[in-house]
Amino acid sequence: MQLSARNQLKGQVVKTKAGNVMAEVEVKVKAGNIVAAITAGSLKKLKLEPGDRVTVIIKATEVLIGK
Repeated sequence: MQLSARNQLKGQVVKTKAGNVMAEVEVKVKAGNIVAAITAGSLKKLKLEPGDRVTVIIKATEVLIGK
């Protein structure tokens, strides 16, 4: 699959936490850990489990920094 998103980080799923509607997926990448919020349906469809090799794809119209 080819994507236009340039920010693609390869990593490994550390843990998942499913709720009724949404789920959290924590992925260990070279720079640290990233937590993604996805639908519970997507978690089930992708069959994500700890240890799975995945690619975190970040495509955003804006990035905020606060101090």
